[in-house]
Amino acid sequence: MTLWQALLISIIGYFSSIYSPWLIGLLGGWYTTGRPLVSGLIIGLILGDVQQGIIIGAAIQAMYIGLVTPGGSMPADVNFAAWIGIPLAMVSGADASYAVSLSIALSFMGVMMVYATASFNPVFVHKMDKYITDGKLEKAINIPVVGQITNFVCRFIPIFLANYLGAQFVPSLVGLIPEWLGGILTLLGGMLPLVGFAMLMQYVVKKKLDLIYYLIGFVLVAVLNVPIIPVLVFALLFAYMDLKYSQTDFSVLKKTKTEKSESKKKLLSTKDVRKAYWNWMFWNLSVQNFERMEAPAIIRMLGKVKDKLYPGDKEAQKELLARHEPFFNTEPYIGSIVPGIVLGMEEQSAITKEDSADLISGIKTALMGPFAGIGDSLYVGTLIPILLSIALGLSSDSGNVMGPAFYVVSHLAIMLPLTWFLFKSGYSMGMESAQLVLAGGIKDKITQGMNIIGLVVVGAITSMYANVKTGLTFTQGEMVIDLNSTLNGLFPNLLTVLLGLATYYLMAEKKMKIGWLFLVFIAVAVVGYFTKLLAV
Repeated sequence: MTLWQALLISIIGYFSSIYSPWLIGLLGGWYTTGRPLVSGLIIGLILGDVQQGIIIGAAIQAMYIGLVTPGGSMPADVNFAAWIGIPLAMVSGADASYAVSLSIALSFMGVMMVYATASFNPVFVHKMDKYITDGKLEKAINIPVVGQITNFVCRFIPIFLANYLGAQFVPSLVGLIPEWLGGILTLLGGMLPLVGFAMLMQYVVKKKLDLIYYLIGFVLVAVLNVPIIPVLVFALLFAYMDLKYSQTDFSVLKKTKTEKSESKKKLLSTKDVRKAYWNWMFWNLSVQNFERMEAPAIIRMLGKVKDKLYPGDKEAQKELLARHEPFFNTEPYIGSIVPGIVLGMEEQSAITKEDSADLISGIKTALMGPFAGIGDSLYVGTLIPILLSIALGLSSDSGNVMGPAFYVVSHLAIMLPLTWFLFKSGYSMGMESAQLVLAGGIKDKITQGMNIIGLVVVGAITSMYANVKTGLTFTQGEMVIDLNSTLNGLFPNLLTVLLGLATYYLMAEKKMKIGWLFLVFIAVAVVGYFTKLLAV
């Protein structure tokens, strides 16, 4: 393989990694050129054997056709499997079965790169927080761009070295990753979401009793195994009961609706809304981190229209970005309706000059979990495998270019119009709902209802996204007691919820800074791994 071939494969391989923004985020990258079937076509073009590239890519694709990565969890990484495995198999003259066997080790190495990237990136996020506090807003909204440094180092360099130096380098590279480092990163990845959840709860919890709703959401998932959509139904029921028995007069809503002005004031043009849409689409998983997940992308999206929302008002712009610092995570494409709603509500808040930060935060929190579940199941878990199955049927044996071509065209033809429709619809709904609630004068009760929904959902996704378990065992004679199994028999995932509440306590009551919390979690992961107090 020539230097230029290795460089080209490495650049496109980096573009196709899960956190790369350059090909419309995951949509054109991870979910399109990142699929081994499509990767095989591109690599075949670069190396001069399209048919063999597609055949090998199809073989690897078949093994990972149902890959879903909910909530940032990473069961396998097809990026290294495709962009290292396929070219090495081709240049060595090996068949597809060799590439498939090689992909297993490469996938493991790729997962380590995912955890390394997301574990280091909070450094950039904390820098973003400081920029916002200091009023350096342009620097803050460019953090998703700067944060690509980590992803570039963890993707481009290994792909280039493996391809340019050849097949002998790959087993050595995999062997260089010590088992203890992989274990510590895995433990850290299971705990760090709790920091983001605690930060979010600071905004949502108004009194100690509200934590009951967090525990209810956790129990529904951890103990009763309730899916996220029924969890939302329960949350809506709790919110409805709270509003119903608060004796709030909602008749003003009907009056407001009938008296709504014919000329609706707007601050954002269609061009501005489209700019916000593209910024969300490209940057939603850039500078991905376990602490805040997609929050930097929301900040970038709003930062690009801040001068339209609050022209010349630097303090208002700072407040706009600062209130979106807490954890946010959803499936970014079916879930694009959520940032659309946020944009619409922020615009209406800027128009009315009402303080609606709690309301917007509550709605954002309440919706992110359900749309994550819908997106992962309908898009990632259903649509993509269906399209890939058809494409594999066209190419797996023959190496026909029609397979990857069908997948690329059909996938983007469906998802690009759909995501714009969802984002724009969310924006329109956000404006109208915010106008109705703010004008009606019942914002506080609506905010309380949304906070209830948000806490139930956060409790639920704590069980789904965080994972803390002990590796301690006690032996008495021939009897071995696994403490983690014993605790789960009493209360499933008990350690996770206890650590989650402790994190909230340190942040909300002890005012511990996020940077210190991050260091505490690193220390806990290191000590936990070597003492077996925590288990991978």
